[in-house]
Amino acid sequence: MSEFMLRYGDEAIPVVGDFPETGDCLPSFMLVDESKQDIALERFAGEPKVIVTLLSLDEEEHGGMDLLRKIRRDLAAWPMLRLIVISVDSPSSLQRARREHGLPGVVLLSTLRGRDFHKQYGVLAMGHPLSGYTAPAILIADANDRVYYAERLVSTTGHFDMDAITALLLRESEAPASSGTEEDKPS
Repeated sequence: MSEFMLRYGDEAIPVVGDFPETGDCLPSFMLVDESKQDIALERFAGEPKVIVTLLSLDEEEHGGMDLLRKIRRDLAAWPMLRLIVISVDSPSSLQRARREHGLPGVVLLSTLRGRDFHKQYGVLAMGHPLSGYTAPAILIADANDRVYYAERLVSTTGHFDMDAITALLLRESEAPASSGTEEDKPS
C-alpha cells in the first residue's frame, strides 16, 4: 500500500491505498448512485471510461465542482468516454448536485456502502481535517478496464494535467484499430 501526500491549505494529508497505474486493470467496485441503487464497475463493461474521485460535490474549489466543470469542458470532445464521478457524498447530496448543476451524461456515485473503494483505488485521505474523504484523482481506462492514464492531485486547489490527457486521448483516437489481441498491443 503506497502513501501519497495531498496539500490542503498548509496541511499535508497522507493518502493511502493501491492507486492503479498505467497498464493495471481497474479493481471492481460496488458503490451507490443518487437513487440509492448499488452500482458495480461491471455496469460499464465494454465502455471506455474516466473515473474521477473528488473530495465532495458540495465543495466548490477544493477538489469539488470547479474541478469537475473543468474536466467536463476538457473532455467534451470525447463523448464516447463514460464520466464516472465518485465521492463520499451521500445519495441525497448527489441528487442535490444533479439538480443544481445538471451534469448530463455524468454518473454520480457515493462510497456510502463501498468503503473498500478508498483503499482499492488509493484515494483514502488519512489526516485531519480530510480523514475518510476520497482524494482527487483521475483514471482513464479502455473498454476492457485497462488503465491508460492515472493521476492524483498533489493539492486540493490544483487541476489535472488536461494538456497531457488531451494529447493522450488524441493519440488513442488516431491509433489504427488493431487486428491482434490485447496482449499484442505495445505498452
